[in-house]
Amino acid sequence: MAEDGSRSKISTEKATSKPTTGVKKKDKNKKSSSKASEAAANGSAIPSKELQLQPTQPPKGFLPFSHNVVTPEMEKYAAEKLNETEETRTKGLEEFRKLVYGDPDLHIEAEEQLALIWLRSKKFDAKKAFDFLKLGFHYVESYRYLLERRDPEIVRKVHSLGMFGFLPYRDPDGRAIMYARADKWDASEIPAWDAIFSGLMAVQDAGHNPVNQIIGFVVILDLKDLKIQQVLAMSRWMIFGTVLLQRACPCFLKAFHVINIPPFYKIGWKLVKPLLSEKIRKRFIFHKSSDLSTLYEHIPKDILPPELGGNVPFTNEHWSKNIDKIEENYYYYLSNNFMKSRRKNKTPTSS
Repeated sequence: MAEDGSRSKISTEKATSKPTTGVKKKDKNKKSSSKASEAAANGSAIPSKELQLQPTQPPKGFLPFSHNVVTPEMEKYAAEKLNETEETRTKGLEEFRKLVYGDPDLHIEAEEQLALIWLRSKKFDAKKAFDFLKLGFHYVESYRYLLERRDPEIVRKVHSLGMFGFLPYRDPDGRAIMYARADKWDASEIPAWDAIFSGLMAVQDAGHNPVNQIIGFVVILDLKDLKIQQVLAMSRWMIFGTVLLQRACPCFLKAFHVINIPPFYKIGWKLVKPLLSEKIRKRFIFHKSSDLSTLYEHIPKDILPPELGGNVPFTNEHWSKNIDKIEENYYYYLSNNFMKSRRKNKTPTSS
């Protein structure tokens, strides 16, 4: 996984959607809404009945998750933090392609969109980007039997349960927010690998957005109702996922916010922690279960779902609208960009 400890300062555009005009509520409902707002301000749980009274108008001043246009401010950030300018981009692409096409064990098309993902992850050092590419492909090859399986029903089922996805709006720095919920996962119904497979597909899809390549992601991991059986079921794959994200994922994961932490979370953390670099360990932020105010210091509750005290429901709309395209792109990426010996694929000559 690409690493960059600096926090971006990307100002966001205000939402253009106009607030919806609603019918006035009765005084009784106003009191309930007031209670819900007070509870949200304190970071405490809000009764489901009162959640229905929360406003649904889009928050102002935040970019939507679907935003894929690199703004002038983002270009400035890329130049300062990623060493990306027109000159370094042209030079980096040229050097990167020479390394790719000159390697006898690689059989890929170093198209610009793909090459830029790896170059940005290593701040346009073509040699480091190339080495990272090869390391990633070697790792993918080791698990191709798992990563390349085609079972769209698994992905659709995981998606329908709302186990994870991206929130509708980006944080104040323009970063996409991935949201994962333990309470939506039944380990007896959804095997751990099915959950991870679907998650990798989501991250891979988001990783092709140039805004995400430049600004990065943050993660909210909600461990509410996490069961020991889930930890045990996920233990093997937590190690796989941790190594994969660091060795084969050219993306900037800026922060991991862990909330609603159960007492036995240390079991999983002890498995994962030794595999993480020191820089990545520092990006894990553990919040007290009884107080989400510390989470709001990083991510405004204006863009969080109601269960976290916010006003914007988590609907996974991006997946609902684009699931077929997401799957198509995922398999295209695996099929057209992988480690493959040219020598092995040459037609044998008769002696």
